[in-house]
Amino acid sequence: MNIATIIGFILGIVLISYASYDAANQAGLSVMKLWSTISLLIVVGGALAATAIAFKLSEVLSIFKNLKRLISDNPYKASDIVKDFIVLAEKQRSGELKVALESAPESMKFRLKTAQIGCEYVAEGYRKDDISEILNNMEEYRSVREMRQASVLKKMGEYTPAFGMIGTLIGLVLMLYGMSVEGEPGADPTAKLGASMGIALITTLYGSIFASFVFLPMAAKLEGISEGKEVESAIIHAGVMLIYDKAHPILVKDKLNAFLDSKERIMDEE
Repeated sequence: MNIATIIGFILGIVLISYASYDAANQAGLSVMKLWSTISLLIVVGGALAATAIAFKLSEVLSIFKNLKRLISDNPYKASDIVKDFIVLAEKQRSGELKVALESAPESMKFRLKTAQIGCEYVAEGYRKDDISEILNNMEEYRSVREMRQASVLKKMGEYTPAFGMIGTLIGLVLMLYGMSVEGEPGADPTAKLGASMGIALITTLYGSIFASFVFLPMAAKLEGISEGKEVESAIIHAGVMLIYDKAHPILVKDKLNAFLDSKERIMDEE
């Protein structure tokens, strides 16, 4: 589970809620004055509708599918991928690669499906250049798909402030028309004006919150996850090529260690 995402989300809600409550309390108002169902519908509904126009429906629905990716971490580290390839290198040199792939023990689960696919190509006798091309294509288009999903959320982050402004303009138009209507005798016209202005500005508030606190951070998170996979894919590509060449496990370890942070590298005693 990605603790940073959960902590950031909870902390943001707590701080914004506390600041809103404290400000409302000092003004002698209920914090519920900041709630407006109509404004929420304009901002979120409008942004979703505009995003549906800009993207395919399946891409828009991917927003909900990606929520799990945002709060979950990989159950492995990059160093675990290196350990897998060290074991596979030993099996390859002893002619047992295909057997190892078919009955991988619990201690050597494949971290990414591409690792298994690449090694299966080696075991089946594919040409090295063909294997390399396939793996490169898999990585390239994985990145394209995942960055496309992130761009959906990024567009949502761009649209919500715009629809917040649209809601504000709607409120201002109605407020100005309302000023031409005579109020009840003895009523304070400035009070009515202030209340109408507050309602008009709520949609701008919602647009800013959803953009800066929800959609844009989520898009940045997905982009970061995708960029992190580029390192894993590079390790896998290099590892499969080494397996093809029947490289010694020590050489596999040393070459793949170059992709890792110094603290994660596999030492000889491991």
